[in-house]
Amino acid sequence: MTNPGDSDEWWKQYGGQGVSPESGGQSSVPQYPTSEPSGYPSAPQYPEQSPPSQPQYQQPPSQPYPQQPAQQPYPQQPNYGYPPGYQPYGVPPAQGTNGMAIGALVASLLGFCTCLGSIVGIILGVIALNQLKQRPQDGRGMALAGIWVGALGIVGWILYIVLLLATSSTT
Repeated sequence: MTNPGDSDEWWKQYGGQGVSPESGGQSSVPQYPTSEPSGYPSAPQYPEQSPPSQPQYQQPPSQPYPQQPAQQPYPQQPNYGYPPGYQPYGVPPAQGTNGMAIGALVASLLGFCTCLGSIVGIILGVIALNQLKQRPQDGRGMALAGIWVGALGIVGWILYIVLLLATSSTT
């Protein structure tokens, strides 16, 4: 018995319609029995019960039921995910702006007045960039601006000194 359709019981159950056992082929449309198997009732049969002896109360038809607004069948599901204030994958949120980055920008801007401010701004900017690699803080742009403004301040001071020396030697 290799296929479920090859058995004699199957053939007898379905009345042998559709495919002959000699052909060995399968019917394209399955044939189902037209009558129910014997021994099973068509509907469940329950013993008859006597009607209840208590009086039945009915609402008068003159008062219709009040209309209620449509309600959702189920309560609203809570939003899944991370609660507010948390970020995924264990990344802590940024903890403000790095103070060294702010100091680098301020010192570099003061470097236009004195050359020492530009040098301090460059040093503070480099320290701020190293701290920002280790800590999740804001201020990378300020640290880079402090370094570039400090470098421009030093270049400006060098050009100023060269121009002073060139003009003082000609007179």
